[in-house]
Amino acid sequence: MGACVAIIGAGFCGTLTAVHLARAISTKTPLDIYLIDRRGTFGPGLAYSPPSDRFKLNVRAKSMGAFPDDPEGFYHWLLKRDPNTSPDDFVSRRQYGEYLSHLLEEASAQSPEHTLHRIGDEVVDITPHGESGRWDITLKGGTTLQADACVVAIGNTMQRSPCATDTSRAFRDPFDSTSYSDLSTLKSIFILGSGLTAVDVIVEAEARGYTGTYTILSRHGRLPRSHEEPPSPANPQLPGDWDTQGSVRALVSTIRAESRRLGSSQPVFEAMRPKIRSMWEHLSLSERKRFLRHVRSIWDIHRHRIPHQHAMLLERLRTSGRIEVLAGRLAHCQQAGDRLHISLRLRGPLSSTIQRDFDTGFLCIGPDGDLTRAHNPLIQRLVAQQLAIPGPLQLGGTANTNATSLWLLGPMQRETHWEMTAVRELREEAARIARAVKTHLSAR
Repeated sequence: MGACVAIIGAGFCGTLTAVHLARAISTKTPLDIYLIDRRGTFGPGLAYSPPSDRFKLNVRAKSMGAFPDDPEGFYHWLLKRDPNTSPDDFVSRRQYGEYLSHLLEEASAQSPEHTLHRIGDEVVDITPHGESGRWDITLKGGTTLQADACVVAIGNTMQRSPCATDTSRAFRDPFDSTSYSDLSTLKSIFILGSGLTAVDVIVEAEARGYTGTYTILSRHGRLPRSHEEPPSPANPQLPGDWDTQGSVRALVSTIRAESRRLGSSQPVFEAMRPKIRSMWEHLSLSERKRFLRHVRSIWDIHRHRIPHQHAMLLERLRTSGRIEVLAGRLAHCQQAGDRLHISLRLRGPLSSTIQRDFDTGFLCIGPDGDLTRAHNPLIQRLVAQQLAIPGPLQLGGTANTNATSLWLLGPMQRETHWEMTAVRELREEAARIARAVKTHLSAR
């Protein structure tokens, strides 16, 4: 008798889980794998379906392989398409999405004993199917599926209203190509958020002929650091127990000391990557809160870097006075005719509220990890049924331990793993959960 697995979300995490399951060799348990995505795309997800090819990966091609045992797999795939590809290239996110779609097609074609079903619909509810240990998967279109195991991999839950005013109409979506169609006629852009997406917006706006100014607002007013060019050959020497000390103060001291010794923080963060999850697990709840309060903003700009050419563009714009970066909060915003009226509450000892008008704005503040505020109806239902337990840090949550055949995969795991937004960590977790699913099904 076969088994059925439902994977909700067909971006990187859901796709890789499906690929691992489809590759599983088993003569006892043929699988029906239902890969369900509300956007109807299977592989790229939102992250790798950019509005243009100017949206680049922020990691070099040689490190973006989808499998833990083949980190250069993506680079070798690129070489077959373009022999001039360099392992150190920062290539288009769209190409990475094509790579993921290729892996899915390949796994499906090479696994005749398993059947992959692609369903373009939105899952609105997951409920236990009586006492059977199975799940009823309810789709927005009205269909209900039954599954022996369920993996929820819906990616980031995006923020929509960062202040009391509804911003859904006032701000443009950075992932929608139509958001950039008229920028050459405008003179001022407000960007809420200063991370990787904000940089993508600026790169795209410049390519579309925009010549006006950018005002960027984030809590700490910091832009991402640049990848070093060429990559540093330095060999960090980290204490053997750096990840188990359970102290934010000790962690920061280690990073600072080794970065000063090497003259760069980048090789230090790269050396720490394999044990970041261990570091997080050894921090108490109070230490994790201290990390988020005092270290997170610095950590993010050093860990999540941008291509050197993008950093050079930002520097040119800052030198010419076209970029202003502010630290503070958005107090109020409203659309006033053709203009966007913004109230900003600035940080600092002389904190003040200022009023500005802009031609348009982009919302680049990233995900909201507080599951209790999620707009996604599926998350709302999982929380209401206590199948997903929101975490105290508001970074995500965990699956109810009594739900032994339900897994949460992806950025929602930041609550317990911290680093769960980059390919290196996500590919390992997708492989781990696929193994757990197979173990569960074999024990039925």
